[in-house]
Amino acid sequence: MGKTRDLGRKGEDLALSFLEKRGYKLLERNFNTRWGEIDIVVCKNGVLHLVEVRTVSRGGLLDPREALTRKKQDHLWRTVEIYLQRSGWHGDYAVDFLAIEWDENDPQIELFENALEGYWG
Repeated sequence: MGKTRDLGRKGEDLALSFLEKRGYKLLERNFNTRWGEIDIVVCKNGVLHLVEVRTVSRGGLLDPREALTRKKQDHLWRTVEIYLQRSGWHGDYAVDFLAIEWDENDPQIELFENALEGYWG
């Protein structure tokens, strides 16, 4: 496994732990379509949360929030639509973005709820 993929996996594991500590229940990980992937699908209080996780090394050149580009939003929205259709979900849902700046000793996590609210492609 490559260094970037290792960091991404660590970030997703940390993100899931972060969410579960806040009462979210895991439904699925790494839902893939030809348009992209939803990293984590969780539910809390009857609301489905489809979570995009982006992890970067602390002190690096990238800010994890910069990863949610217009193109990524387009692909994520299509992937969300496919997930909702395939799962048969008809309730409330949110597309969330979880940004992680990785540091072995003190990773920084920021959750942006409803990251695509008002976004329609």
